Amino acid sequence: MELVAERVGRLCRQAVGGQVRLHAERYGVADVLDRIAEAVAQGRLDHHLEEDLDRLDDAFARHGVDGLTTGVRGFEPWLGGGGHPTVVAWGCPSPLPCPRAVPEGDGDRPVCGLTGTPFGQRRIVL
Repeated sequence: MELVAERVGRLCRQAVGGQVRLHAERYGVADVLDRIAEAVAQGRLDHHLEEDLDRLDDAFARHGVDGLTTGVRGFEPWLGGGGHPTVVAWGCPSPLPCPRAVPEGDGDRPVCGLTGTPFGQRRIVL
């Protein structure tokens, strides 16, 4: 379910500001977006959520928006090493959080684009 959490995080970042909602309504999948938001609020990362993410992606792809929740993946190893520095960031407020995090000094405290819940503070080991 780690991939599902990453997909939710990607969607959450894009849902801020209401554009995803507007397009979901236009593309006839507002109910799917509502189910996704409900699952996130309840901390459910299951195959039903994954299926709804697929439905949302499919609807957006039919209208020219590819990879809404999947994005492009790549890997680059970190140079250096040694030690485990940490940063303090605002993190997803969901009971089973997505990986979205925002640096603490990056403006106002963010909210989840899907549920409207304010982010909580978390320490991230780099």
